[in-house]
Amino acid sequence: MRVFDLFSKRQADAAKSGASDVYQYDDIPKNLRVQVKQIAIEAVGKVGAHGDRMIRGDEENDLWFQIERTYLREKGLEGIAQGDFAGNRVLAFMRECPTADWLDFLELVALGIEIMAGDEHHYQRQTWQVSTPGQAAIDEINYRLRQAGVGYQLEGARLIRVDSQYVHAEVVKPALALLSGQDFEGPRQEFLAAHKHYRAGEHRQAVAMAANAVESTFKAIFDQKGWAYQKGARISDLLKVARANALWPDYLDASFDQLVATIQSGLPKIRDNDASHGQGATPKNVPGYIAAYALHLAASKIVFITEAAKISISRTA
Repeated sequence: MRVFDLFSKRQADAAKSGASDVYQYDDIPKNLRVQVKQIAIEAVGKVGAHGDRMIRGDEENDLWFQIERTYLREKGLEGIAQGDFAGNRVLAFMRECPTADWLDFLELVALGIEIMAGDEHHYQRQTWQVSTPGQAAIDEINYRLRQAGVGYQLEGARLIRVDSQYVHAEVVKPALALLSGQDFEGPRQEFLAAHKHYRAGEHRQAVAMAANAVESTFKAIFDQKGWAYQKGARISDLLKVARANALWPDYLDASFDQLVATIQSGLPKIRDNDASHGQGATPKNVPGYIAAYALHLAASKIVFITEAAKISISRTA
């Protein structure tokens, strides 16, 4: 039997950042545990041919047995819970177990989902009443994790912390940290609201709030520095104010043109096309990847301008 590198092993020495985050990593809500259990049964299959009992001894779902056996071997345990079948014991344990153990089992369940989805398991999918295709099950688990604000995602059958992803660790969390001051309460609440909409699958609202957070960050900085701007100024007008007052050093003017173009054609463009000005008779659907891009783009701009504001020197001084 091969050694399986459990998620808890890989996380044991990981450094934990003290910066605030839009996700939490330490508690698995009970409703999320129930949702994942339901998805697992639909995608890995019933425990036995008739759900909770077997007619013949060879009809137990062997994948649940493999999931349990792998966990016990890697943890050095004799058992985890009472029950006639491995699936019963695994699912019972996952209802109440500590977060680290639940995450280990989540990854093992994802591996079981991936295996069950293979062509060689066509007969087993019928026998064990598999009703949800593998990728659809993984996608729903990831959605449920986001919806619950739990910062883990499955990449195939591999579980990762969201803050281990480069963009989240180096852009999103720093943006929140920089907006933690009292003067940035408005943009901070808008940025958090954008993520809340994203986790709930409300992508149009997420894009709109992300753009609002960038604009509000500019305005908060201008207010701190006493730089005048029109009350209803759009992003293009705010950029002019920023450049006129040397929000970034002169030597960055040329290289900043590309960033200006990105802001002008990127985030506001997304908002104008997909999230603002009404949607007409036919509802507009903003794909999740567009919303994620908008959030990351907004975060990177917030980090840039707030850091630049710390060292900027007004041309009018």
